[in-house]
Amino acid sequence: MAQKKIENKEKVWTTQPVQQKLRDKMITAKKWAEMVKPGDWINRGGPGSDTFVTMEALAARLGGGPGDLKNIEIWNQAIMCGHNFCASADMEAKYHVVHESFLLPTLRGLVTKGYKGLDWKHWGWSIGMDAEYARNYRKDKSKRAMDWGVQACAVPQAGYVNASYGVNNFMITAKSCKKLVCEIRSDYAWCEGGRGMNLPIDQVDYFVEVDVDDAKYQWPYMAEKEIKPNEVQMAIANNCLKIMRDGDCIQVGIGALPTAVVIALAKSDLRHIGVHSEMIGEYAFTLYEAGVVDNSRKTIDTGKCGWAYIMPVDTPRYYEWVHRNPLFAGFDIGYTNNVVTLSQIDNFVTVNNFAQMDLRGQDAAGNVGGRPISSAGGQFQFTIGASMAKGGRAILAATSRDAKGKSRFVPMLEPGSVVCVPDWLVTYVCTEYGIVNLMGCTDAEKAAKIISVAHPDDREALSKAAVEKLGIKLNHWMFANAPDRRFPTPLELKEHKYGYADIAFAPKEIAKVND
Repeated sequence: MAQKKIENKEKVWTTQPVQQKLRDKMITAKKWAEMVKPGDWINRGGPGSDTFVTMEALAARLGGGPGDLKNIEIWNQAIMCGHNFCASADMEAKYHVVHESFLLPTLRGLVTKGYKGLDWKHWGWSIGMDAEYARNYRKDKSKRAMDWGVQACAVPQAGYVNASYGVNNFMITAKSCKKLVCEIRSDYAWCEGGRGMNLPIDQVDYFVEVDVDDAKYQWPYMAEKEIKPNEVQMAIANNCLKIMRDGDCIQVGIGALPTAVVIALAKSDLRHIGVHSEMIGEYAFTLYEAGVVDNSRKTIDTGKCGWAYIMPVDTPRYYEWVHRNPLFAGFDIGYTNNVVTLSQIDNFVTVNNFAQMDLRGQDAAGNVGGRPISSAGGQFQFTIGASMAKGGRAILAATSRDAKGKSRFVPMLEPGSVVCVPDWLVTYVCTEYGIVNLMGCTDAEKAAKIISVAHPDDREALSKAAVEKLGIKLNHWMFANAPDRRFPTPLELKEHKYGYADIAFAPKEIAKVND
């Protein structure tokens, strides 16, 4: 479905003299594709920086004939749009490959249809991006690993490019490529920073203008406000709310469960909630409108929703809310997802999905049984960061059974699965049957708690496997001797903070404008 048109958009061209530099750098997507050489590496950055016209032009040149492009490597970090152009042109991936770090539904759908271009890598945002940058950056620009960085941006103003919805990896991409190309989108908001948001146009080699009224260059529309979670998802959300309180700062991940948490929050009596997240979107707007979010009690970035990327699946609404709005501050991913940042947010509550968990608490979210389904994203950092924060609570949530009716809880993870959060760092686990805290628990205590939130029809088999396959003492006298296991309540943990440090400092930027 095509997006609704944004009215009263800012014009691309103004009469300011500085805009002459912009005009001089304007080329067509076809002209850019003609400059790409066989064997080139192209970095499309992360979510929100999704490019369209350049990918369409690139795809038109893929082939094995004279003058065609082959051996093209495309590097993505959670890109939603634009895959279809190369996939349609080269379904067998004879001439290109896509290295994707976080598998989203659009690319997953192409793979299901037989697209052979995917090369997946398990990857988490903060440390992952540091490693990405370390691999690709060189002080000598001509020696940088990426031949091209291709990013979307808002309409440039006053000599600056605004990274808009894709600020998270924008500077990292810009500083790890030999040449940078920006697709100008008039439906992208000029977003307030934050950090790492604005880049002088002098540091962009070429600009390509996008006709955002053409449906094939628009973001897919999603009526987020109309999403209605089912009963099970709402039960999980209400279990999450049992350990939340006024003044908490939240991070929610992607999917139906986080949406359910937002709906439950909007209907709750909780107030003065803050937001700090890698992804922001409709949930923040909804909670502002409901009077739940005001960011007034945040211990960092007080009064602002901190975020790293946006997927504008309802571009008019996103533009209306975020365009030049100081309530929202966009930061590079090295700030939003850094455990140093997160550990300073008092009463930080994170909610992320898992796909499978074993009876010791090992969490697999990005790859189960050797099958990539997404990636770690920020799950690891947010889980650790919230656990380190004073009064923090890191929740891993899922339905007790998957869509095929299989238990998400297993004695041991399926062979080939990749662990996102190791067992000893998992704390709160939530399903429709309750929420439990594994912090500091023994194997026997963990298994007993996990089984208690599994589907009732799966508990007997899980208990039997725990004893017979893993040697876990589920029937030990200790459970009868101290059934509550002397475990603290969330209220008792309110003032708790790990004792590593009690100083306030901000992580340094990985990639800076003056690099």
